[in-house]
Amino acid sequence: MRFLFCGDSNCPEWFLAESALLTKIASVKVKLVTQYIIQSLVDGEDLSSKIFKMLEGSGFNQQEINSTISCVTFIIENSSKYDISDTVLTKELIDLGLPKENCEQISKTFKQFKERLAEYYKSLVFKVGKMQEMHYGVSKFIVSDNIVPQRQINKNRFVDVNIKYIDEKAQVHAAQFIIFPDQIEAMLNSFKKAQKIMSQY
Repeated sequence: MRFLFCGDSNCPEWFLAESALLTKIASVKVKLVTQYIIQSLVDGEDLSSKIFKMLEGSGFNQQEINSTISCVTFIIENSSKYDISDTVLTKELIDLGLPKENCEQISKTFKQFKERLAEYYKSLVFKVGKMQEMHYGVSKFIVSDNIVPQRQINKNRFVDVNIKYIDEKAQVHAAQFIIFPDQIEAMLNSFKKAQKIMSQY
């Protein structure tokens, strides 16, 4: 089953497994957990100690608390990334089997901070000025699994990219990086999803 807050894709298996923890928390605490996580993101203040203290009182162990934080963070980050409305988010979380009250608390808190979240994620976007020149080449090499996992190498191929660009102050900068085939595929899929979203407006 596809969900819009997952980019119109299936939910990851880890989320489906761990999200059951959200059914064991009172809706008031779900609201506070969501609020603390969002505030930690937009204000840069680590409020995880408050979450731990609150959920330990509900009988959660450290692993369960970390899983809960990961689930709520996943919901918030993806809902902001894919610009999901609170109404759609509530419906989809209910479809996942979460209690309606908990879903509504997450969605209401997300709606309250939606604009600030958008500004926060916008600030994280990598921006470059006018590109001056770019060079790239497809190379292959032999590397130990201790350095790069074999699954990333894909027959030892990678793309070496060199970029020179001019920033807003007319200063020239250089950036160099490598991309593996599976990363290129993931990037293209992201571009296709972005194009689909943009075509709706």
